[in-house]
Amino acid sequence: MVSTMTPMALSPETLQAVPKESWVMYSATGICRILGREKKRFDGVHETEYYKLEPLREGAHSVYYVPVLTAASKLRPLMDAPQVHELIQHIQDLPCRWCADRNARKELFHQILRQDNPKQLLAMVKSLHAQQEAQSRAGKKLSSSDEAALHSAEQILNEEFALALHMQPGEIPILVQQALHTTSRAES
Repeated sequence: MVSTMTPMALSPETLQAVPKESWVMYSATGICRILGREKKRFDGVHETEYYKLEPLREGAHSVYYVPVLTAASKLRPLMDAPQVHELIQHIQDLPCRWCADRNARKELFHQILRQDNPKQLLAMVKSLHAQQEAQSRAGKKLSSSDEAALHSAEQILNEEFALALHMQPGEIPILVQQALHTTSRAES
């Protein structure tokens, strides 16, 4: 049985203790490194203290400024290796559900992506792969919106899992596929 571990946002107190150069998940934006704290006047009048974040994604030459006062609800610690292994190991315990209504399904996937919960993201990936296999057997493909949702969820998970496991993001789908196929054989 998979644990009830749900990645939680950092508390304001915990966030204060996060050292510079730490990696965090910034909502659905992705993994970012905390570069430090800075005071800025983005409105030209009020000085506000911000966490300065640098995204992990290659080619992302952006810097994000997250107000310290609201950062606790937007940032969470990354999963560690034991949490990632446990989640992948117990993929069979995650629900595999499919919503037949395309618009409702698109909204559901959008909500899951916004909530930034790895357990829900992995369940979504599992459901999409099951549907993809069913469609393939029927000579069909996933819809473009389902493909986009799958790609987004996999990108988020692959980056976080790879960082925790000291692997390349491209290696993570193999682990997930092995767990899915092990599950399929065990259920047969």
